[in-house]
Amino acid sequence: ESQQEEECEENFRKSCFIEYEKIAFNETVAVCRTPLVKDCDVQGPEICRTEYESECWTKQEVHDVEDDVVSCTTEVEEKCEDETSGYTTNTKCSKWPKEVCTVEKKAVKK
Repeated sequence: ESQQEEECEENFRKSCFIEYEKIAFNETVAVCRTPLVKDCDVQGPEICRTEYESECWTKQEVHDVEDDVVSCTTEVEEKCEDETSGYTTNTKCSKWPKEVCTVEKKAVKK
């Protein structure tokens, strides 16, 4: 009896991107900073100048999204063949591990 065996592999690739958009909005935020303070104990000429402070921040917003979650298990695959030697037939089996993966969509927060 002839047998044909085909080995298949499944590969999963996840492609993600982050999209930024410029939008103006009003929001009240608490800013913690240490302002410049005049130190009268330092000797030398008094220098008058205008100091500017700049501020920027990034806000991470939580979103409910559906994400692909891959879960894999290792299973043992077995293949047996009959070997005939003279008048005797023996069954020879070989085993090897095989990774089996499934993809399912789950609701996650990002």
